[in-house]
Amino acid sequence: MKRGLFFLFIVAAALISMGMGGLGGQPEGSVPETDILIQANVKDRSGITTSLNQFSMDGKTSLDAWRGQGKLTIPFQHIETISFGEIKGDEVKVEAKLKSGNVMTLAVRARALFYGSTGFGAFQIKSRDVATIDFP
Repeated sequence: MKRGLFFLFIVAAALISMGMGGLGGQPEGSVPETDILIQANVKDRSGITTSLNQFSMDGKTSLDAWRGQGKLTIPFQHIETISFGEIKGDEVKVEAKLKSGNVMTLAVRARALFYGSTGFGAFQIKSRDVATIDFP
């Protein structure tokens, strides 16, 4: 009986482990394809700036954020700079300066991923690790 339970446990563990390969979104080393090519300079919280093309947030060419209790989507083409501030739980406070001159205080998911191509490899960074994003 114990031997049968042990075998069943091993088979179940193997099946669960095989199913975990699909977790995590984009395959490692790739950048999501987008309809619009966006260029951005991303500065992380350690001060390193990386120039990117094919830039996206979770595979989309817009900033998805909360404005109060409402969800707001701003295309990157309308943004000049995004400054990332305090991390509170699952959110990062951001200030988006629009090309129109307006400035908006918003919040984004701390685990949201930004992707881009450096020209020599794929790049990804979580929003909690970003200091600023500039759109030249």
